[in-house]
Amino acid sequence: MKIAVCGCSWSCRDSEMSDIEFGKLISDYYNAEYINLAKPACSNSGIAMQIDYIIDQDIKPDLVIINATTVTRAELKLQNGKRFDPSKSWDNVDYNMLQGEKFKDEDAPGYGKGYDPTIVIDSLSTIFGEDLNKKFGEGHFHERYADVFSDSSYEAFKKWFLYFFDADLERYKQHLVLLGACLKLQNNAIKFIFCPNTFDWAEDIFMHNAKKNTEFPHDATPWENYLKEENYLDSGISESLYLADKIYGSWQESPGNWCDNHLSVESHMDYSFKVISHINKYNMAK
Repeated sequence: MKIAVCGCSWSCRDSEMSDIEFGKLISDYYNAEYINLAKPACSNSGIAMQIDYIIDQDIKPDLVIINATTVTRAELKLQNGKRFDPSKSWDNVDYNMLQGEKFKDEDAPGYGKGYDPTIVIDSLSTIFGEDLNKKFGEGHFHERYADVFSDSSYEAFKKWFLYFFDADLERYKQHLVLLGACLKLQNNAIKFIFCPNTFDWAEDIFMHNAKKNTEFPHDATPWENYLKEENYLDSGISESLYLADKIYGSWQESPGNWCDNHLSVESHMDYSFKVISHINKYNMAK
């Protein structure tokens, strides 16, 4: 059996604690081969690229576990003269996160093969340094975007966010993107479990004066209306974060505070149990 995991930081491996994440725990339970494509700060379009990569590279997993992410993320074109190539899917995405996360180019699944970055993906709050008054270069992570922005294009991007970005519209579009990616798995006879995870939370909208409400009603972008029962698990990995307070007193005091995937092993075990129960309920283990 071969299990693949797709998602953002919540689903990723941490290079310093690489055997505690839920994908590894679930794979060990079934004595399965394990592939993890999840990456910190990934967008929902990026997660769709991960799914395309699984299909296009003929990885042939028996099961794919997908956790969606918040809609307030962006794919930024690198100004390196290279055109984004849809046929290369996940090989387009820059893995070198510099400071902040531990991911580097060599962690890309296509490194040394088809890996050829044309875009960088990140959350809007990280791009803006959580402060729209900051100029380019003043944000802690701005080094990541040295090949993306000039001073003037950064200011233009801020204005786009303030005047044209709408999280509700993004949810509608990204809902379709993720459903399309799931349809590709279905058409390729690949079993999958999809979890909305943080999809309904507009993580970075606190910076946007026009939108104070970061949450969105689940029934506005329903998943269970379009996915088969065995392909849908309402509980996402982020919901297991509650154990940090219960066990360690707070998330800040837990090991998850310095893990790329935000979680201690207890939270990963909690979520693994939910997924394994779902797999067994629907006989999805090969």
